Amino acid sequence: MKFTCITQYLKKALAVAERFTGKNITLPILANVLLEVRRDNLFITATNLESAVYLTLKGSNAREGRVCVPAKVLSSFVQSIEDEKIQLEEKQGSLIIKTDTRDTRVNGVSTDEFPLIPQIKKSSSITLSARAFCEGIERVLPAVSLSEFKPELGGIFVNISPTSLKLAGTDTFRLAEKTIFFESQKHIEPFSFIMPHRISQEVVRVLGNEDEVSIVIGENQIMLETDGCMIISRLTEGNFPEYSGIIPKNFETSCFVAKDAFLNAVRASSIFASKLQEVTTGVKSRNLEIASLNQDVGEYKNNIPCSPSGKDIKVGFNYRYLLDGLQSVNEDEIFFGLNGEQSPSLIKNKSDNSFLYVVMPIRLS
Repeated sequence: MKFTCITQYLKKALAVAERFTGKNITLPILANVLLEVRRDNLFITATNLESAVYLTLKGSNAREGRVCVPAKVLSSFVQSIEDEKIQLEEKQGSLIIKTDTRDTRVNGVSTDEFPLIPQIKKSSSITLSARAFCEGIERVLPAVSLSEFKPELGGIFVNISPTSLKLAGTDTFRLAEKTIFFESQKHIEPFSFIMPHRISQEVVRVLGNEDEVSIVIGENQIMLETDGCMIISRLTEGNFPEYSGIIPKNFETSCFVAKDAFLNAVRASSIFASKLQEVTTGVKSRNLEIASLNQDVGEYKNNIPCSPSGKDIKVGFNYRYLLDGLQSVNEDEIFFGLNGEQSPSLIKNKSDNSFLYVVMPIRLS
């Protein structure tokens, strides 16, 4: 095996691959990456058995072959190289790394021990904007549960139709839903799945700047593919709860308010929040009042001008949940709908329903 490529491209690829390796005492091979040259391409593979990544680099001076080396050692060393180009060559099971200024050997392990990644038997697929998909994931992730007691809530629910893709996440205290619309793809049969939290994070990191992503679903597996990168992962088992019924449609009180002013007021109120992380929101006259009280710290109040509809109302919330929802809205002005202290409230864009954030209130003492 022999291969020459741009150092910067190899740095990026190895940084990604290292995050997909495993730390398994009984399977130490999972801490390695497989480097394989076929034609003029270098294929880098890493897996932890729950997920895997394939990365492709184009180069020159290629000679086919393969080598398996520790991911952390290789990635850490390559990150330190400043030369523009780098040459990789396999010799007697080790990897020889050469640049204009360096000549280094990394000990390898048997490539026969590296696990085979099973091929996905395609059942459903779709291609869409990678940027839009990753942006949607980012806006829904804060609501995803991190508890292990309900694994079906520990991932993002993805529901695909011929004209849209819906992403949803919930921890039962709040719910976030993002809808991505696209030109009708009539060949698509509606399908849905739950993508694990960790893989959702990696998809954003790895694919966020790509143009298009192809999503392929097989038996309890997902494959996400862009130009030069393929991620394969197991899906989360179980049934995501039917949530459309908890999204409020009518409100006792609602208002349109500047997002940044609302966000800054909640941040300030968090300093004076009680141990329950409680802040109070109230609509009165033409103001949205944000308040908090901590007997040991002090008291905070802030009135923000708004355009209200309905009766005066006061509702308490966990300030962290409010912050997550407000930070996920991408418009300067938002809609805030309230239904008292026992019913869910809604935060969304002023102009449309492409992003919805439902949050449960805290009973005021």
